[in-house]
Amino acid sequence: MILTNVLAQQIVNSIIPIAQNNINIMDRQGIIIGSGQKQRLNTFHQGAQDAIEHNKTIEIYPNDLDQYSGSYPGLNMPIVLNGQVIGVVGITGHPDKVRDTARVVKMVTELILEQEMLLEEARSQHHLKETFAAILLSDNAEASHAKLLKEAKLLNYNLMLPRVVVVINIQPLLDSAFDTFGVNDLVAARTRENTMQLITKSPHMDQQDFAVFIEDKLILLKHFPAETMEGVCRDWGSNLSTLLSLNAQKPLTIGLGSLAANYTGLGQSYQEAQFALANSQGKNTLSTIYDFDILSSYLVEKINQNEPCQPLEAIKTKLNIGLTKKYDMKNTVVSLLNNNLNLTSTAKSLYIHRNTLLFRLKKLTEETGLDPCRFINHAFLCKILFED
Repeated sequence: MILTNVLAQQIVNSIIPIAQNNINIMDRQGIIIGSGQKQRLNTFHQGAQDAIEHNKTIEIYPNDLDQYSGSYPGLNMPIVLNGQVIGVVGITGHPDKVRDTARVVKMVTELILEQEMLLEEARSQHHLKETFAAILLSDNAEASHAKLLKEAKLLNYNLMLPRVVVVINIQPLLDSAFDTFGVNDLVAARTRENTMQLITKSPHMDQQDFAVFIEDKLILLKHFPAETMEGVCRDWGSNLSTLLSLNAQKPLTIGLGSLAANYTGLGQSYQEAQFALANSQGKNTLSTIYDFDILSSYLVEKINQNEPCQPLEAIKTKLNIGLTKKYDMKNTVVSLLNNNLNLTSTAKSLYIHRNTLLFRLKKLTEETGLDPCRFINHAFLCKILFED
């Protein structure tokens, strides 16, 4: 860690009221970079240089001043961080009178620097996670494979695991904190930190998962096995919503995207999760792209785009496992749509009994959840599903 002028002066300003004596902080070249005596800033301190060279406390008595250029009577003690001397802290006064105070000053200085080092590491880690997530969730993820691979190694993140993108609006938590402690950046930062710890230490997240704040949203990349059913993801999201809402005046809203097979599909899952969150209905705290109302609206918005839609593909898979061939489901649904959802006309056009048609539609609902005769959005999805 490098001692900066700004940090050194901040430490001096914090300690002087406790020490009741002037405090100096010197860098590794023996230059004063923080002091209660402003005229001494950026001047050379011989006592500090000796303390660094010999890695020991230098005591300067009034009779010793001619030996120590730029020095006053006092004690100068090496600042040690992670086993390395990074500077010197000095206290002005007769050594015999300020010796005990000097020990306290050194200890407090090193504690402040240790805390600052931890904060610096946390800020660096957070910045790395933010930039990593920004690329990972963009449309350019596949083109940035080399960069992602390098950063994923630093973050111990496996790019090839299937994951669901989760977007959480934490504004209700911030509102609760602001109501209690007032609106300021420190309260917001502490609330985000507490929320992150709550989630990452909960049973809902493990080492394969990833969490990061992007603007006012908490983004989770949750790992699920490749064959996980949508209902399992929904249940997980509901449990997470319950956990997060315990400390909020209003329930938090959560949006879930589809399960992406690997990192190349996370951008789409992220768009789906954002859309689900933005289009959550009423009192629903959890919205997923698999909700038919949300999915149909999403497809209308993306109708002119050629990108694949994982939730739609999941429904097609269910249809292809027996339904289409066994129950002639494609012709059945297409005919139903062509006959404006009229059951009698559809049965006649297919040359089947009305009860046979009802049986087929019941199977469609059982296997996929789609009920085109009752819900217009379901009918819209059926039209997309069975288009050639």
